[in-house]
This record gives sequence, C-alpha cells and structure tokens, in this order.
Amino acid sequence: MRFLAGILFWLSGSVVQAQNFHFAANQAIKAPEAVLRPIRQYIAVRDGTPLGPIGHQYPYLPVYKVLAPKEKQFADGVYCFMESAHSSGQLFIYRKGNTTILRNESTLALLTDYTNYLKQHSLPETTQLAYLTAVTAFANYYYGDQKELVKAGALMKLK
Repeated sequence: MRFLAGILFWLSGSVVQAQNFHFAANQAIKAPEAVLRPIRQYIAVRDGTPLGPIGHQYPYLPVYKVLAPKEKQFADGVYCFMESAHSSGQLFIYRKGNTTILRNESTLALLTDYTNYLKQHSLPETTQLAYLTAVTAFANYYYGDQKELVKAGALMKLK
C-alpha cells in the first residue's frame, strides 16, 4: 500500500502542484444543511463534545470546493471543511446526496478511506482520477502543514 501511495504521489506531482489549500474566506460556499449535519456529527463524535447551536444558528463551518474553488454552486465533488483558522482542514466527498468524510490522521488512512469509497460507489474513471488528484494534493498539503506545526511547537510530532 505504501508503494502504491508513493507511485500516486510521484505521478500526480506535476498535476497537483498548482493546487492550493490556502483558501480565501470569500471562496467558501454555502453548503446545504443536509451536508453540514453529518459533518457536525462527525466533529462531535471525534472531539467528544457536541457542536451545538449558538443562539438560533450553528457555528460557521466554511466549506471549500477543492477541484474548482471559484465555483459557488454546491454539487457533486470533493470538498474541504475548516473548523477554525488553525485547522488544516478535512476532506469529504459529496455525491448524489451522500456525504463521506475521509479521515486525515495519516496518508494511509486518507487513501484507505478513498479506496473504500471507490469500492462502494461506481464512478466514471475520469471522476475517480479527478477525485484522486484532490485527495493526493490534500495529503501533500496536510503533511506540509503538520510539519510546520511541529516546527512551530504547536504539535508534538507527525503522525
């Protein structure tokens, strides 16, 4: 599996160099509540604390379209949500009304979740490759971001 991951990073290097995960605030898109609900539930379970409403609204949870950041229409694709300004973000796939959150605790976990997603969902080859490009670009970004946090002393070590 690590060999496969290495090959994927090597092959996708030229394709994903232009991918930027430092999204501007105005690039966030309005995700439907049906998409935000499972993300909030995921965060609540992961952190052990409910992400409850503030007043009548839930806390703002910016969502960015990874493959086409300038597009504002929410549709099938790979997205990234940021929990805070200090968050490296987390990927999820939205397709045909279903939200699948990909674990990002390691490259292996991210690729395993994406592989499992492909086993469960029939996607055209071009869509699989486009999504893979986004996943590998995010893995490269996430690793670099975590390295910077270690260097700054905000994180003890890389996973």
